[in-house]
Amino acid sequence: MNGVLFDLEGTLVESAYQQSPETIDELRTRTKREFLALGVPQETLSGIVRSYALRNAAYEWAEANLEPGSVLRFREDVETFMRPYDLGSASRTVLYPDTVNALKTLRAAGVEMGVVTNTSSEAAHRVLSSLGIEGFFSVVSSRNDVPRLKPDPAMIRHAASGMISEVGWLVGDSVFDAEAATNAGIRSIIVARNGIPPGFPHDRWAETLDDAVTIILGASP
Repeated sequence: MNGVLFDLEGTLVESAYQQSPETIDELRTRTKREFLALGVPQETLSGIVRSYALRNAAYEWAEANLEPGSVLRFREDVETFMRPYDLGSASRTVLYPDTVNALKTLRAAGVEMGVVTNTSSEAAHRVLSSLGIEGFFSVVSSRNDVPRLKPDPAMIRHAASGMISEVGWLVGDSVFDAEAATNAGIRSIIVARNGIPPGFPHDRWAETLDDAVTIILGASP
């Protein structure tokens, strides 16, 4: 049976960003301001709204214009700025009601599982540990492990390299999860808890994690 990767925030857990859209708006505004202060040209960030996309654009600019040592310091400065947001969100993160049952069902079926998340490694492990689900996963791949965030496929490939099973699915909740799966050559299941089919390309969708599990266990390898 194929291994399964899960997005974290918005899929397995409800973070502060899902609970408070104002927090997302604040993060996006601060992220752009921080990158401008670090020397990223305005035109590089023009028209980009989402925080992950801002960071990918800024990382690409840094790699194209800075010396390797300066690129490392650039990323360290970004992580320093992001850390209070990540840990603040982690402290308010809660499990979705169907998460534990879905993970138990997959584990009982012998499915190897991993996590791929655009949050930091520190925040991801804090969330998984505090909510008691870290033991379900053989690998946790975060933005600290790869040069680009989802929808770049690097995170999926990094996670897959640490798993025994061949990865066949990514379960997520967003367009960049679906795009990351496609870019990595695996199938996506998008969890749309509002019951409305996603309005972007994807392989399958489900209203709950339990429904996603049914799809995974019923699909061909």
